[in-house]
Amino acid sequence: METLAADFAPRGFTSLFLYTREAHPGEILPHHASFAEKLAMARRFRDEQGVGRRILVDGLDGAVHRAYGTLPNMTWIILRGGTLAYKAAWTAAADVRDAMEGVARLAELRQRGGRLAPFWTERLGYRVVDQAAFNAGLVRNGPKAVAEFEAFMRRVPLDRLEE
Repeated sequence: METLAADFAPRGFTSLFLYTREAHPGEILPHHASFAEKLAMARRFRDEQGVGRRILVDGLDGAVHRAYGTLPNMTWIILRGGTLAYKAAWTAAADVRDAMEGVARLAELRQRGGRLAPFWTERLGYRVVDQAAFNAGLVRNGPKAVAEFEAFMRRVPLDRLEE
């Protein structure tokens, strides 16, 4: 996503990262107990993940996260006037790039005087699961995070999530 943000910045896009919470807290990286702790965790995340985009930190109560759907890795593209142009339940850089290209084409059409009529579409997307990287993130957070996710997967295996 960092490359994507850099590629589109010259075309007028601003990319922000909203830090909401640890998706799989554990003993090493637990639930946030204070806003100061949450800020420190957001800084750690920025440094460990190499996030160069501006990071906004949600309140301790998670109000923004709840307002935008509560999933751990969503992406939204919101036009300057507040119109929602794209919403994804999971961030997949190639899909986001495609959507941003579409938004950029709209701007170019408008500049040339093109008449546009919006419409909404939905589709099912797929992403490659990097299980090793995901597991490393769980281990980073602590044994509790690993155990809780393993228990979840016994209840809801990945192939059921894909249906």
